[in-house]
Amino acid sequence: MNDIKSITLPAMLEKQKVIFKDEMEKSKTTEQDSVSTKNTDSLSTVTDENDSEDFFIGGEKSIEKMLDLSGFTKTWIVRFGYIGLLVSALYIIGGIFLLVRRNFSIKLVYAALVISILCSGAQAAVLTSSSSSGIIALTTGLSQIFGIIIDIILLAVVFASDKEAYATIEK
Repeated sequence: MNDIKSITLPAMLEKQKVIFKDEMEKSKTTEQDSVSTKNTDSLSTVTDENDSEDFFIGGEKSIEKMLDLSGFTKTWIVRFGYIGLLVSALYIIGGIFLLVRRNFSIKLVYAALVISILCSGAQAAVLTSSSSSGIIALTTGLSQIFGIIIDIILLAVVFASDKEAYATIEK
């Protein structure tokens, strides 16, 4: 599911930017209408309104910066989404063959876990590098570390388990 989300992430972020900008425009026009109808007799009221407007514009820019992804990051998030789909399919096939018990089942599980670790490590390295930008890229890259830890634990469990049932299967 995460791989499918990674593939659609750049398109979803673009839609969110458009919705966010529309909402900001609506709120700005509403705010301007309410400011123009107020009585601005004192100088402090004007200063307070200017301060709130500066804060509003600063908040808008920081949210836009969080939703912004560079072309490099967009490209690699989508690529890793497709690669992740293939790795997930191999992962599922390896799990199925662990249950079916064939003579190549253990080797297939080792291969699936090692490939998953390598792909997750590459994704973490690329998305947390200085070439990628944005909080979304950083969190996507760092979230791969959890997957690597799980894969290492599974690899250790398979390595330490008794494989005698797989060794006695006729070819």
